[in-house]
Amino acid sequence: MALTYRLFGIPIRIHAWFVLTAAFLFDAWGVPWSYFPLWALVVLQGVLMHEFGHALTGRAFGLKPLIELTAFAGVTRWANPRELSPFRSMLVSFAGPAVGIVIGIASGVALIVWSAGDSGADLLEAEQTLAALGVGRLALMWVLWVNLGWAVFNLVPIMPLDGGNIMAAFFRLFSPKRGTRIARYVSLAMIGALGAVLFSGVLPLDPLFTGIFLMFFAVGNVQALRAEKQVAKHGLRTVRTPEDLLQVGYQALEKGDGDVVVNVASILARNLPSNATSAGGKVAELRDEAFHLLAWGRLLQGDASEAQGALDSLSGNRDPDPALAGSVALALGRTEDALNSLETAMTQAPAKFVETRWVEAVEKAAAFERALAFAESNPDAIAAKSLRVLSAAATEAGDLDAAARLGAAWFAQARAPEAAFQVACCFSLLGREEPALVWLERARQSGFSDLALLDDDDDLEAVRAAPGWLALRARFD
Repeated sequence: MALTYRLFGIPIRIHAWFVLTAAFLFDAWGVPWSYFPLWALVVLQGVLMHEFGHALTGRAFGLKPLIELTAFAGVTRWANPRELSPFRSMLVSFAGPAVGIVIGIASGVALIVWSAGDSGADLLEAEQTLAALGVGRLALMWVLWVNLGWAVFNLVPIMPLDGGNIMAAFFRLFSPKRGTRIARYVSLAMIGALGAVLFSGVLPLDPLFTGIFLMFFAVGNVQALRAEKQVAKHGLRTVRTPEDLLQVGYQALEKGDGDVVVNVASILARNLPSNATSAGGKVAELRDEAFHLLAWGRLLQGDASEAQGALDSLSGNRDPDPALAGSVALALGRTEDALNSLETAMTQAPAKFVETRWVEAVEKAAAFERALAFAESNPDAIAAKSLRVLSAAATEAGDLDAAARLGAAWFAQARAPEAAFQVACCFSLLGREEPALVWLERARQSGFSDLALLDDDDDLEAVRAAPGWLALRARFD
């Protein structure tokens, strides 16, 4: 659930988790819950103004901003992501805290002027707030704490906080190839140091709330380092854009490395805006690519249900890759859906991978007549080997008429003597001796020479009793 609107031409999306986080923080003030709407507005103002600092600065450099307010934070993304110079990156990152610092100082000055003659304790102790300040000065105090506190917190040198991004941009001034990676290692070291200080009780911070932040930051940096390792392994310098990650993901897909595919796709899906309409065409396209990649990865891992879940997360702006959708449907046992999608894929871009799964779907559904119709209308889409497999499967299933016709299509494509022999056996089992003899002659002319099989195969028993058998048999000698 999320509220979406635009302000100053910038798409903004506020998730329900943002409100829950505001409620979690409000409880620490010890103020009656009737004041929560005021607190929520102050928190919304603080985080939104912070993100507007990033958004407007980025827009000045040609980027198209998108703002999302989620659990514990706000995020500014870009509908046209591209690499900025280190100096511009530092400006964009610092702009958010700078706005908070300005608003925080201004509200602090206003609060001091308003509270001239009051003791400082009345301004800081939550239990005296209502009696000493009133609603107006309480709101100003919250504006001070939220804006200045959020700005200072974001300047801590831990990625993906603004301080961490500034640090990464600074390192890239001296090491363009490894600056971001170095910043991530510094971030992990800083997380470890802050964690030790936090649980020692030296800092007056809530261990649970701050610990959750640090945990998220640590996991995010570790995952990013792994992704960057894959990027380097595939010949790229570092993770700079979503396209870099997509390239790594598809290279891993070609190698059948499902774990890497899932890791890369998950990072992309988490870090692109979830609302396709507000995100714009480019970001929506990248997000769909991420979910396609995730579905392929889950399929490689053997988890068809998760693969279907990834496909269900697509924006609706494009249809799923029919080869992927068909493979997932087949793995889930939906053979009709699988056949529809796989046949579409085979007509668009024939591939061995798709054809193999189409054959499997035909066998599972015993849809041999459908396979014949498709083979007749798309003769170049099906290899002779697949027709051989389907002819044998139809024979085993007892559909001898379909088996004979599939064998005939196999023979027409490959001129294989065993194909003609297979068709002759089918007609013999059907009690149709004359066409069986015709196909045995075709087998002879194409090079069939297994006389023991010709004389002893039980499938040809009816043909060996036919009037034309002896003359045909003599031509084999």
